[in-house]
Amino acid sequence: MSPRLAVTLTPTHLRAILASGWRDVPGRTLDVAWSPEDPDSGITALREQVGGVDSIAVAVGLGLLHVKRVELPPAPDDARERMLALESERFFATPDPVVVALAPAGAVAFAVGAAALESWCAAFERWAPVVRVEAAPIAIARVMGPSASGDFQLEAAEGEHGFLSIRSGVVAAARRIPQAVEASPGAALPTRDGVAPSHLAAWGALLGAEGDERATLASPARRRAGAARRRRRLAVACVAAAAGLTLAAVSADRWRGRTLEALQGEVASRREAAAPGEAALAARARLDAEVALVARQAPARNTVLGALAAISSALPNDAVILSVHAVGRDWQVDGTAASAAALVPVLDRDGRFENVRALSASSRFRDGPRTRETFSIALRVRPRS
Repeated sequence: MSPRLAVTLTPTHLRAILASGWRDVPGRTLDVAWSPEDPDSGITALREQVGGVDSIAVAVGLGLLHVKRVELPPAPDDARERMLALESERFFATPDPVVVALAPAGAVAFAVGAAALESWCAAFERWAPVVRVEAAPIAIARVMGPSASGDFQLEAAEGEHGFLSIRSGVVAAARRIPQAVEASPGAALPTRDGVAPSHLAAWGALLGAEGDERATLASPARRRAGAARRRRRLAVACVAAAAGLTLAAVSADRWRGRTLEALQGEVASRREAAAPGEAALAARARLDAEVALVARQAPARNTVLGALAAISSALPNDAVILSVHAVGRDWQVDGTAASAAALVPVLDRDGRFENVRALSASSRFRDGPRTRETFSIALRVRPRS
């Protein structure tokens, strides 16, 4: 990006300062002789030393200004400035048309010949766009800051003293004083931001280049052009911001896509590597489930087997068990024996059983040379203590 240029116009010199295209940091300063009546030669000489620039801000020095303290009705600054422009001949003793500006929040007005100003701006615009034109006292007050107060000497025309009074960052007074009348009052301007006093007005104009058109030495047409230029810059900035956000969103989406693909690939590779371990864990889980099932069933199985063993040991040797049926601790035993009637007393005397009873009458039958009787006995197995 090309640098930006700011120039203070004095009756004899162009006092220029350069700044980068994107930061308000002062750079090289230059002084080039010129004549307000022949602006092209001086501006061409300056251009040869500087080269291409992105934009130009202009501060019109006190020596080229008409200055007047004005009393206007209370109103906003832009309305008071319109009053001043509407009847400029009442305030400034010049027959020629002028361009006027009112110091912000003050009562000091500045004017410059409209034809001369237009010729200066046209000469500069053959080099680069002129983005701001304002009175040097206003530009200096901006550089000094909102809390600055004091009386200062200012460069004026040959044979004159310049005077500038600033109160709380506002231009309170400005005068061109003939040297024969009185000595120049006030102190010398200080250095600000590393800029010498001689170039402070140019630096102040550059710092205000992006501001609105109030308090500028610009014709209505130039003010409209300046407002349109700021709107265009704002629109371009908005489009650039939108494009940047869109690009950032697209980049973020692509980054997410690449990240997701990488994660999916890593998951697949890790899943493949973990397959044997997952199979082993599944097998172990199945074994654990079987062990738990066996552990749950073992007490019941042991109880059933123990009860069956107890019944078998309690019955006489000639008893044959044909079927058993158990629900919890309640058992039914069916079979044959030499004497069915003797079985109930035998089981009832056994301390391992209770509630022993015959469920049906026995029947006698011949089994070869032997006589046998059927039995069906119900009993309850006592729980183990």
